[in-house]
Amino acid sequence: MSHRFTDEAGLQIADVVVLGAGIVGVTMALELQRRGHNTLLVDREGPAAGCSFGNGGAIGADACTPFALPGIMRKIPKWYFDPDGPITINPGWALRSVPWILRWISASSMRAARRSALGLRFIQYGCLEGYRDMLGPGLYDDLVREQGSLYVYESATPSRNELVAEEFRRELGISSRIVSADELTEIEPSLSRRFRRATLLPGNGHTVNPKRLVDTLFDKFTAAGGSFHRAEAIGFELADGEVRGLRTRSQSLPLNRLVLCTGVWSREFAAQLGVRLPLVAERGYHVTYTESPIRLNHKVANGSRGFGVTSMETGLQITGTVELADADAPPNWRRAEALSRAAAAMFEEPLVGNRTRWMGARPSLPDSLPVIDRAPRFGNAFFNFGHSHWGLCGAPRSAKLVADLVEGKSVPPEAGAYACGRFG
Repeated sequence: MSHRFTDEAGLQIADVVVLGAGIVGVTMALELQRRGHNTLLVDREGPAAGCSFGNGGAIGADACTPFALPGIMRKIPKWYFDPDGPITINPGWALRSVPWILRWISASSMRAARRSALGLRFIQYGCLEGYRDMLGPGLYDDLVREQGSLYVYESATPSRNELVAEEFRRELGISSRIVSADELTEIEPSLSRRFRRATLLPGNGHTVNPKRLVDTLFDKFTAAGGSFHRAEAIGFELADGEVRGLRTRSQSLPLNRLVLCTGVWSREFAAQLGVRLPLVAERGYHVTYTESPIRLNHKVANGSRGFGVTSMETGLQITGTVELADADAPPNWRRAEALSRAAAAMFEEPLVGNRTRWMGARPSLPDSLPVIDRAPRFGNAFFNFGHSHWGLCGAPRSAKLVADLVEGKSVPPEAGAYACGRFG
């Protein structure tokens, strides 16, 4: 039976507390509230204040290739010495990065990568339909585009990584097709003629505004009776194998059940619950040309350079790259400038107009899969974090899986891929 507590300040505390108000946390809270649980969402800032604000907007079940792929070892030296490459390691984090890099190498075998691809496919499956259900047809059509995603390449022949990704798509029944240079010019006339081929994934889509998508889902949550409390969480009240309260800077909020959805900050919170995880910050940047006349018909990923370009209602957004560093280290705006230079070469027209820039820290684990599980030592605490680049894709189904765990229901055996104990 769901019930509410009241703290000394008169704040109503819900039966289930969801900590973290990014896309994963807001979707989680909405799913619980829709199932009839009195749910309190807690965040130190508000909806979509982190990665969910400035990500590339990709939504779809068909981009399920993990980042750790065979052959990754020979690329690693560049990460330490090329500050403008697609992946770079911050010098201040270099020594501490070694254990995580070793785990990444372990996850890059063909067998491990195939296992990760299966896990990504399962958690992302049906995500577009999930958003349509949560938003309703009108809001969905306003916020989401389903034209598919394009991966464009400057080379004439596929790389080893492309061949592996193609093999995974074939095994998983994912539809894709090769687009010639001539057809690419027809469907995306703004792109430079330097691109010699492309791969179209028709089952994917994107949102025109990640922040507005999260805000709209948040409004759905509060309209359904959910509550929000802005506070900075610092820990938990623990007793007799249960989490009894959430400690914030100003008070302790009693609770019945807790769902941890705090992204890159989840490592510290999970450690307080007895679970240690190799979760790191994969920092990404974006640059948005707010007045650009360039319009794209698809979400476009530059497969040769490792970043994406999307026409959004906020402008032409260039998003991507990976910087391994402390989550709270100062932004390295050189990364954003490198994105701008690389993107300028993608188009027939020059990139013009006012620019904005942003940095966010993705929560990443070596096998590219999230943690979706019950805390082993605390039966009323649950995990839903670590979605890396695929938070928008994995949020709807992960919310359903964790809601089933909260309700004591069984989950499919495939969910074992996301167990918190898989790293030993």
